[in-house]
Amino acid sequence: MVRADTLDGGHRRYARALPLARADIAASAEQLLDAGYGLWLVSHDSVLAQLDRSPMGVEVATLDFLAPHDRPWTIADLMRVYNVLNQTAFGAKGIPLQNWVMIDLGLLPSAFLLVTLSPQRAAEAVTDHRVSAAAGARIASVLPAVLGEAERLGYTGPIPVAGYCAARSPIPDGWVGWSLCSAIPGLGTTAKGLALEAYRASTLTGVAQFSDPALRVHRKFGRMRLLAAVLELHPVAGTMVYRTEVFVEDEPPPEPTEMLGAHDRDAHRDLQNRLDAGAEIDILPPGLVADRVPILERH
Repeated sequence: MVRADTLDGGHRRYARALPLARADIAASAEQLLDAGYGLWLVSHDSVLAQLDRSPMGVEVATLDFLAPHDRPWTIADLMRVYNVLNQTAFGAKGIPLQNWVMIDLGLLPSAFLLVTLSPQRAAEAVTDHRVSAAAGARIASVLPAVLGEAERLGYTGPIPVAGYCAARSPIPDGWVGWSLCSAIPGLGTTAKGLALEAYRASTLTGVAQFSDPALRVHRKFGRMRLLAAVLELHPVAGTMVYRTEVFVEDEPPPEPTEMLGAHDRDAHRDLQNRLDAGAEIDILPPGLVADRVPILERH
């Protein structure tokens, strides 16, 4: 554990990030549409009828995977290609998405929000030299496998380059997030934001690792309360459980009480002990700073 005021020889290395608003997500989504990306909600009619299909005023196309389909490509192949995107993104952690999970936990009770490109545009993205070195490495590590699956299937439809899904919860307007992935950095934030608005979610429970850069995405969506700092049942070390109040933030933004080591398992266990003793502990923006997580502890 590192106290917030003992970083860099006593100088704080922590800078708060501005929270996202719904207007930010809407603007980024419109920019994607203008740039030739597609936005889709994939589920079936009974679920789609309950969702906001124009989240934040953004028109999102819908696909009913149980209904007849008159396009020259199949929804089944679209989701097979998406599954490879998810598997490739999470395979290094040892938690690739299984096809039956995608159906039973995603397509039937909920809906996937997919961001897509045409096959030609997706292929061009692999060799796009205008992106940063980090973005290029990410694209090269994921997108070729996605395009390879499309070629194997003879699939000619839109190529999923990002996606998100959350599952319904008995908590009123509460959802459980479980599938955020992106082959092109930056798209996951828009996918998650549109999906949460389409679901009309007010709270989101999720599982993440303290060291995962995706924590920066998760923390953009509102106040983030730790429910568990240690989740031994999960196969990936350093996993915690959080609950977000969607698009709700503290005003004024609080200062962190400590900067938690993202890989410090002893500190994670200590944090869990304090949760068990009744402390309320939040993750503050931006979620991850180098290898540390800004923490606010309330009693």
